[in-house]
Amino acid sequence: MSRRVLVVRGGALPRSSGLGRAHHDLVERLQEGHVAGFSLGDVIEHPVGGGAFSRWRRRRTTHPQHVANSATSKESEILHISDQEQAHLVPEDCKIPVSVTIHDLFHLEPRRIQTSHGKVNIGNRSPGFLRRQDLSHIRKGLARADLLICISEATATEARELWPDKAIAVVPHGIDIGGYDPFSYPLPKPDGLDYGNVNLLCVGSAEPRKRIDFLVEVLGSLPSHLKDTVILHKVGAESSQKSKSKLSKRAKELGVNLHWVGRLADLDLCAYYQHSDALLFPSVAEGFGLPPLEAMASGCPVRVADMPAHNEVAPEEWLLPHDSVDEWVDAIVNIPSTDGRRQPNKIALKRAEMFSIEHWSAALSAAWSNL
Repeated sequence: MSRRVLVVRGGALPRSSGLGRAHHDLVERLQEGHVAGFSLGDVIEHPVGGGAFSRWRRRRTTHPQHVANSATSKESEILHISDQEQAHLVPEDCKIPVSVTIHDLFHLEPRRIQTSHGKVNIGNRSPGFLRRQDLSHIRKGLARADLLICISEATATEARELWPDKAIAVVPHGIDIGGYDPFSYPLPKPDGLDYGNVNLLCVGSAEPRKRIDFLVEVLGSLPSHLKDTVILHKVGAESSQKSKSKLSKRAKELGVNLHWVGRLADLDLCAYYQHSDALLFPSVAEGFGLPPLEAMASGCPVRVADMPAHNEVAPEEWLLPHDSVDEWVDAIVNIPSTDGRRQPNKIALKRAEMFSIEHWSAALSAAWSNL
C-alpha cells in the first residue's frame, strides 16, 4: 500500500516559473503513480497577490498554521515542502516526517563570483530587515526538517556543510524524454529562425549570473565572415528596459544579431530547441540548470559553462571555461549550420536519458523510503 504525501508550498506559482514547474511536475507524477510506494495525499497552497500586510500575515501566521493543522488532521504519512523558500512552513514537533526540496542556497548563502566583466553577485548580499527575518525563519525551518532533498550534488555539498547531521538526498530533475523529443511530432519552425543562418539559443531569466552580456561579447569576437550568419535568440524573462537597451546597443556596436524573444509556452520553447543549432548556457551559478537538459531531450546540442551545478547535466565534451571568450568563440565556430531541418543529436539524447522520469522516480522513492 502506498504512503500518502501531503505536498505543500506558499503561493500558487504558475508552471511558467522554475519553482512552479518543479512543483506541478511533482504533483502530477504522484497523481499518475510514477513514484513507487507513494501517492498524492493533498496539496496545500494559497493564491498569490494581496496587499503587503495581508501577504506578511499569510506567510507568517495563517498559512503556517493551516499547514500544521493539516499535517495533524489529514491522512498523510509524509509532509513535503516543494521548495526551500517555503521551509518556514515546516511545523514544530510535526507528527509526521517532513522533507523539503532545496533547489539552490543562493539566498541563504549569497556569494560573489569574479568574471572578466566584473563581480557577479549570486543572491542578495544586503537584504533588508524584513527579508533578513524571513531568511532566519527559512533557515530554522530547514533545520527542523527530517530530510533535505537537493536537486544537484553541488547543492547537496553546500547543504551538508550547513547541516552536517541532517539526512540529505540528491534527486536531480527528471524529464519526459518522449514528451520533449519533438522529432516524433515535428513542430513548425519559429518565425525568427532562418535555416540559412547559425541559430544559437539562450534560455533563462535576466539575472546577471545568466550572463547574456558575456555571450554578446563572445559573438562580437567571431570572425567577420561568420558574424553576419549567426543569430542569438534570447528566450525568457527580459531585463529592465534600461538593461535591454544597453545590451541591444552593445550588440549593435559589435555587429551581433540579437533577437529578443521573451517568454514562451512549453510547446513554443520546444520548437526553438528542435530548430536551433545549439543552446548556449554561460551561467556562472545554478541550482541545477534545466534549459540544457530540456535542449538535450529535444536533440539540441549545448555548450555550457563549466560551473556548478549545470556542469553535472551536460556532457564533459560540451563544457567550456566560464570566462574564456576565445574558447567560446572556437566552440561556436565549430557548430555546424544546416540548410534545412537539423537532425536530433545522438549525444544530446543519450545524455538526457540519464535524467529520465524513471531515474528521478527511483531516486525520490529511495529518499522518501528512508523516512
